[in-house]
Amino acid sequence: MNINEIISPVKKELDEFENTFVNFLHSNVPLVEQIVQYISTKRGKRLRPMLVFMTAKLHGGMTAKTLSAGIVIEMLHTATLIHDDVVDESAQRRGSPTVNNVWNNKISVLVGDFLFSKTLAGMLDLRDIEALAILSEAAKLITEGELLQIAHDHDFEMNESVYFDLVARKTAALFSAACELGALTTGANGESREKMKEFGENLGIAFQIKDDLLDYIGVEEELGKPTGNDIRENKVTLPLIFALSHSSRESRNAILDKLDEGVRGEEEIADVVNFVRENGGIDYSMDIANNYGQKAIKILEEYSNSELTPYLKELVFFAIHREK
Repeated sequence: MNINEIISPVKKELDEFENTFVNFLHSNVPLVEQIVQYISTKRGKRLRPMLVFMTAKLHGGMTAKTLSAGIVIEMLHTATLIHDDVVDESAQRRGSPTVNNVWNNKISVLVGDFLFSKTLAGMLDLRDIEALAILSEAAKLITEGELLQIAHDHDFEMNESVYFDLVARKTAALFSAACELGALTTGANGESREKMKEFGENLGIAFQIKDDLLDYIGVEEELGKPTGNDIRENKVTLPLIFALSHSSRESRNAILDKLDEGVRGEEEIADVVNFVRENGGIDYSMDIANNYGQKAIKILEEYSNSELTPYLKELVFFAIHREK
């Protein structure tokens, strides 16, 4: 299946989501409204609201709360992306200039804050203390993940344990929250919610590993952003962690010297990519992404009677094998 086939069971709901999402972000301040309109035209895959809707249908069907949960989860995601782009000094996202590139960092931070305030308003609309707890925990974990990443910037001694802790917080927390919220809005019991929480976490980790891999093996025109950004910014991800720990001392020291000095040119980036590839970092990371994907699919086996299960399985496959 392609992504359009995967979303087909919730296509109607996603269309309704788009209209409601833009309206919810409306502001009477012209500058804010201009930026909000810009953001809304640069939308991504909407994976998180899609997960809310699909996991709700997996547990019987959507309710009035489900759409609200999808809007809140996407607002929280969008706010974190805007702040991420400021922190990372990113110039592009999804093939278009970032908010901080079009305007400036000060405006971007404030727009991110505006979206966080809208997220809080959306939480109130849910009128559900358990939903509030899920979203608050996700927001906390995401922030901790960002700070953990900054703390380990240029840390070429970082191990896999730290990497997976970072990924679980920064990326998987929101996937997990989306899936648990979907089940919650249908009135599903605690056991079902826990299963969806675990499903979302495994899917989120697999998704992020593939994202990190694409920085090494992706095609810039497909990704809509330059490849090699993690290398340029000295971000240490799983492919590099594995390669550094499974290379000869001589080749490891040679690549560390380049990284310490700061990799900039395309030739130097190619050297790092080749080092990672030759020392098994690409294959190993893909294997680990597949392992997490299989954990997610195993949970779905308990929902074999649902018509949504094949679509969610395909979504797991898409997350691991996508090219952008």
